[in-house]
Amino acid sequence: MKNLLLLLSFAILLSGCKPDEFKTTIYTSDVQIAYSDEVIEVPILISFSLLGDDDQGIFDRVINASKRYLSPKSDFSKSKTMMGEVLVIETKIPMGSSELLSKYLQNNNRLATLLISNTDKGSFQISLEKTGYTSIFGAELNDINMMLDLNLPAKKSIFRVSSDSRTPIKVSALAVFVAKKPYLKYSRTLDRRDFVEIEFSGGDGSVYSEISPVINITN
Repeated sequence: MKNLLLLLSFAILLSGCKPDEFKTTIYTSDVQIAYSDEVIEVPILISFSLLGDDDQGIFDRVINASKRYLSPKSDFSKSKTMMGEVLVIETKIPMGSSELLSKYLQNNNRLATLLISNTDKGSFQISLEKTGYTSIFGAELNDINMMLDLNLPAKKSIFRVSSDSRTPIKVSALAVFVAKKPYLKYSRTLDRRDFVEIEFSGGDGSVYSEISPVINITN
């Protein structure tokens, strides 16, 4: 019985290592600006779950530790479910080119970025990337409990691409779900005010459990 309780405790902790969901909205007009002119902070929502009750106050301790690595205006909310407890964080992460992000991170501690690469004239690749602060924060989580770490990407990453550009924009991605339908190669042209939600599955056995979600935007 003691071993069973120990295994259950490990399962509860491990469920908090990997976010359940990461969600963000990217406006197409921001991409060129963030690549060439200035870093843009993009709102994100990220959620974690724990099986059972958080009797050890793990979420509160994680919240206190994470505040040093998130946007100052981040919001945290906890709620109970039939299976346990859920923590939802609404914050912002920086989006920009490698050069702009490097300068930004010198004065701003952030756990992740949206890195923009220029693959061709008018074509941009956007990927969710961890930063050097990720491993530092992971070590702090490990001090809270040896089974805790920050494991990205999330079990589900959702990118809502919204076009506010005057000209049509092509959006593409590999091995994704759109409107719950799977696509090996997804591509769509967005007119102004069109949008699409692209979902990357990061569950066990998925390629996106190991590599960063990537979307392509072409003017």
